[in-house]
Amino acid sequence: MTETELTPSLTRRIIGLPREARVICAGMFINKFGNFLSVFLVLYLTHRGYSPFLAGAALGTIGFGGFLGNAVGGTVADRIGRRWTIVVSMFGTAVFTLLVPLADDIGPIIALSLAVGFLAQLYRPAAGAILVDTVPARDLIAAVSLLRLAMNLGMAVGSVVGGVLSVMSYTYLFVGNAVTCLLFGLLVLALLPETRPGSSREAGTTPRGGYRTVFRDRAMVLYLMSMFAATYVYVQTTATLPLHVRQQGDGNEFYGVLLGVNALLIVLFELPLVRFTERRPPRHVIALGVVLLGAGVALTGVANAQGALVATVVLWTLGEMIYTPVATAYPGLLAPDYLRGRYQGAEGVAVTVAQTAGPAAGGFLYGHTAIGHWVLCGVIAVLGAAFMLAAKPAGAAT
Repeated sequence: MTETELTPSLTRRIIGLPREARVICAGMFINKFGNFLSVFLVLYLTHRGYSPFLAGAALGTIGFGGFLGNAVGGTVADRIGRRWTIVVSMFGTAVFTLLVPLADDIGPIIALSLAVGFLAQLYRPAAGAILVDTVPARDLIAAVSLLRLAMNLGMAVGSVVGGVLSVMSYTYLFVGNAVTCLLFGLLVLALLPETRPGSSREAGTTPRGGYRTVFRDRAMVLYLMSMFAATYVYVQTTATLPLHVRQQGDGNEFYGVLLGVNALLIVLFELPLVRFTERRPPRHVIALGVVLLGAGVALTGVANAQGALVATVVLWTLGEMIYTPVATAYPGLLAPDYLRGRYQGAEGVAVTVAQTAGPAAGGFLYGHTAIGHWVLCGVIAVLGAAFMLAAKPAGAAT
């Protein structure tokens, strides 16, 4: 089959995705478009006169809430259902987000931030499980890539809109965030049926298992270790890369250019790369992507010119585009149907923990030995790739 024949085939497959997948992609665009609170919370709190430490503490509680939300969301999605998990998540997030600007002290604000973080991530395992429930296995990586495209476009456009709203009034940010959550919830109520598999229960048997079953799955545990490693390395692109850019004498504008290069490459090339990644063994694709990610981030330490920094961004973005869609789909390939939510939740927990620990650990190490920090990123990525190669499901041929 020729290259030109493959492109229309991929396009037709994406157009032909089940309605449930398209609803989730549309909802995620809306959700990421309005994700103003976590992006602007530190600026909002310092504007109100709170110290950077307290503002950072509030932001940190959102991350901790997200950790809990992923863990609980996996169980709720499997026991109660995907649809209502998303609805409760979105409506609850809207309510607590609107309460943040009404709080008159940092204590209630931190408590509300914890609730927002928990509820805002409660939906995540359910959304991932819906894709696995409804999309044929051959199209799952393409569906995940489309989902990531929707998320990236939503974040890109939303960041611009959020910046404009913050100049007008921070209150508009919270209202906008709440409105987009309500829209996602209403979209799910109106268009999304329940997709949780019920064949075993209908047959009169009750599937047993929970997170204990997930963590007894050797392949899944190794996959989670790989994702923790990859995410730790990836978050350095927002945690310590800006410090390196500043140390080289460049300003925030150039750092913004680097992020723009990353976003543009993803929008243009991630979906076309599906034709390459979906035809190879998933473990090998993920391992390759993680190695490229690590190489690009590690080489930041010796990139002392703008052109060299752009080249490192291209390299680690290539790794991101190769491994992320396949890695996101991978828990669905391992999970029994009655544990899909928990498998998705476990992945979310591993990623959230790395997203929380990575900036703190990376910033600490960068402050003591910058070159050691970048070398360690490369080492961690190689370990992550090794974990992934070892994550061979029982009975798998490759």
